[in-house]
Amino acid sequence: MAHDFTITFRGVRGSIPVPGPSTVKIGGNSSCVQVNALDHTIFLDAGTGIVEAGKQLVKTFIANKEKLKKLRTTILISHTHHDHIMGLPFFTPIFLADASLSIYGPSAYAPIGQPNDMKYVLDMLMDQMFFPVDFEETNAIKHVGTLKPLDQIILASGEEAERVNGAGSAHTSKDKVVVSQYRAYNHPKSGSIIYKLEHAGKTIVYATDIESYAEGDRRLIHFAKGADLLIHDAQYTMEQYTGTGTMTTQGYGHSTPEMACRVAQEAGVKQLALYHHDPNHDDDAIAKKEEGAKKLFANTIAAYEGLTINI
Repeated sequence: MAHDFTITFRGVRGSIPVPGPSTVKIGGNSSCVQVNALDHTIFLDAGTGIVEAGKQLVKTFIANKEKLKKLRTTILISHTHHDHIMGLPFFTPIFLADASLSIYGPSAYAPIGQPNDMKYVLDMLMDQMFFPVDFEETNAIKHVGTLKPLDQIILASGEEAERVNGAGSAHTSKDKVVVSQYRAYNHPKSGSIIYKLEHAGKTIVYATDIESYAEGDRRLIHFAKGADLLIHDAQYTMEQYTGTGTMTTQGYGHSTPEMACRVAQEAGVKQLALYHHDPNHDDDAIAKKEEGAKKLFANTIAAYEGLTINI
């Protein structure tokens, strides 16, 4: 059995989608990264990039229904700002009776008397005041979980995602994917979950919507130590961040390429992907950002829609 570990960037923008002629190369969809390992399809965030990915999944499933039996997907939400969940109501598998969908994410700020969990967010997202179909009315078998500190998720071949509690309780192997996570609070107002996916001795770290520090985020550096791929927020240029000639974006909860490179260097990762690009940055601006980052960390790439990395 081949043990492929493949990452495909489906949406790389932050804040809002920005389709148009100036974003054709990098793409205009908001945050979504697809990971394929074993027989599992995993999505990191569900911005508008997940929409086309869902259509492709269903098309493949229908063509191979006799063999596949069930369309199994797992969605890991970093946080519930709209650019990271806006694609979910249009994710075709959620309407398919032969689909099994596991969604994990953070607790949410809910009104008094309402459950402070991920399910509340999804019910609100697809409430009939905002969307014509309620979350509960969709046909897929849905498993929704709110992540607590030290929770891990295990994905074994042929099985549904399983959540376990306790750091180190799950161990990576060629027969499963192990997801570890922690919640970083340097993104307003409730932070963002940082995910690490391990499979067959390989590691991916997904760190979006995080504002790093001048000397590097020590917790993230430790978490990402030796990773094969680090996907790191790099929304703003240093000029935007420091406010050189304009307003400062310091405190907005996002990093610069320089911050991402510092983490990559200190953690000793093999490859860095700059992610969550500013919607105001066109293709040329992001190419310039990538060029500057390569001088600090040679194996850097600015993530773009359709980019596939095999590790």
